[in-house]
Amino acid sequence: MKKAFVLGILALLSGCGSGGTSDDPAEATPDTLIRVIPRTPIETGLLFSNALLMNDPACYGFLTPAFRDSVESRDLSPWEVFGRWRAFDPNGRLTEVVQTPDSQQTTSYYCTIPRLEELPPVVRFDFTVVDGEWLISGFGYGHSSGIGDSIALERQVGLILSDPVLLREIRIARMLLEDVDTDASYSWASWRAASATGESFARYITGLSQDSYNMLAQSNIRQSGKLQIVQDRATFQIPNPPLELRELVAAWRELAYLRKAVLRARHEAMQNLRQTGVWMEPDLTQEAARIQYLTGIFMPVSDLVEARDTLSLTYPALLTTGSGEPLEAITVALDPHTVEQKVENDIGVPVWRALGVDMNGDPDPERVVYWAGDLFLFLGTPTGYRLVFRTYSGYDSDFHGQFGTGTNPAGFSSVNLIGNSRTTEYNLFLDGGVPRLTATPLRQEEERSLDSYSDQVIPEDW
Repeated sequence: MKKAFVLGILALLSGCGSGGTSDDPAEATPDTLIRVIPRTPIETGLLFSNALLMNDPACYGFLTPAFRDSVESRDLSPWEVFGRWRAFDPNGRLTEVVQTPDSQQTTSYYCTIPRLEELPPVVRFDFTVVDGEWLISGFGYGHSSGIGDSIALERQVGLILSDPVLLREIRIARMLLEDVDTDASYSWASWRAASATGESFARYITGLSQDSYNMLAQSNIRQSGKLQIVQDRATFQIPNPPLELRELVAAWRELAYLRKAVLRARHEAMQNLRQTGVWMEPDLTQEAARIQYLTGIFMPVSDLVEARDTLSLTYPALLTTGSGEPLEAITVALDPHTVEQKVENDIGVPVWRALGVDMNGDPDPERVVYWAGDLFLFLGTPTGYRLVFRTYSGYDSDFHGQFGTGTNPAGFSSVNLIGNSRTTEYNLFLDGGVPRLTATPLRQEEERSLDSYSDQVIPEDW
C-alpha cells in the first residue's frame, strides 16, 4: 500500500511538471512571452552614478564592452578612473536618437556634474545600444584636451564650410546672438552705470519711470524672441546634422534655450519686484556655468568659420523687428560686391535697402541696412560682416529707405537721411570705431545725440 501511495505521488508531481494544460487562462505556459522594458539612457546613467558613488566596480557593467575593456585594463578603482561625483544631474537634456553609418543607435545626455578633487565637471554622457540595452560609450568633460580637440575643431569647421545649409545657419545664429548682446548692452546701459556707482538693482528698478521700465521690459522680450529663433532654426533647419556636428548643433540650440530661460527667470523676478517691491533674486549659478561651457563650444567653431569662409559671395543676415513673440523677421543676403541693394513693394516703396559705405577707412566697407523703420549697421570684415549697431526706437518710425552718404568729422563716410516728418536729419557714422547716431532738427543748428553704442559686455548680473 505504501509503495502504491508513493508511486501515485510521484506520478502526480511528474504530471504537474510536464507542462500540461491548465483551466486557468492567466497561468503561464511554455509559449508565454515575457517582455521587459529596457532601461532608458537616463536610468543607465543614474545606476552608473549610484554604483560609482560607492566606488563599486559594478558600475563598469553599465559601459559598452569596448569602453569597459579599456577601463578595466588600467586596474584602477572607479574613483581613480572617473573621480568622485557629487551627484547625478537629472535636469540635463537628452538629444535625439541617431543611427550611425554602421547601424548603431546613439544619443547623448548634456548635463553638469561637479566632481571632487578639482576635476573638471562631467558635461556629457554618450550612449549606444548594445544587445538591446543603452550603455555608456563615453563622457565629455568641461575642459580642453589639447591636440584631440584641435583636430575635432578642424574637422567640424571643414564640414560646415562644405555644407551651404550649415554655413548659413551658424552665421545666422552668430549674428542673432550678437544682436542679443547689442540689445542688452544698449538697453541696459543705464543699469550698468548705476551699478558702477554702487546702487542696488532693487532700488534702481523701483526708482525708474514707467517709460524707462517699459524700455527694459521690451528689451528682454526682444532678446527672448531672437534666442527663440536661434533655438528653432537649430532644430528645424538642421534636423539631421552629420555625426561629427551633433554636439555642436545641440550646443548652440541648448545655448539659446538656456539663455532664454535665464532671461525669463530674471524678467519674472524684475516684474515681481516692480509690482510688489520684493526682490527675490533667482539662483542661476548652474545655468550660468552651463552657458559658459556651451559658449566655449560654439564660439571657437564660429570664429574659425567666419575667418575661413573666403568663398561665399554673400552674407546671410536675419533682421528682426517688434517687441512681441514671435518677432517679425526677414532674411537677407548682403552682397559686399555691390554698392546698393534694394527690394521694393508693388508701389515702389522700399521694403529693405542696404548701402555699402566706408566708415573707417579699411578695405572692407560697412553696410547700413534699413528695414521696417530700423537701421542696422554691419561692420565690414575680410570675410563678411559683423552686426555692431541697430536701432530699436519706434518700430515704423520716421526712418525710411531714401538715404545717402556724407562725411563725418573724422573725414570718413557717414549715412544721412531725412525723416518722413521732414523735421529731422539723421546721421549714422563711426566715431573712433564706436557707432553713433545723431539727429539734427532741420530748423535749428543744435545737434543732439540720440544713440551711441560701445563694445560693452552684458553686466554679470543681467
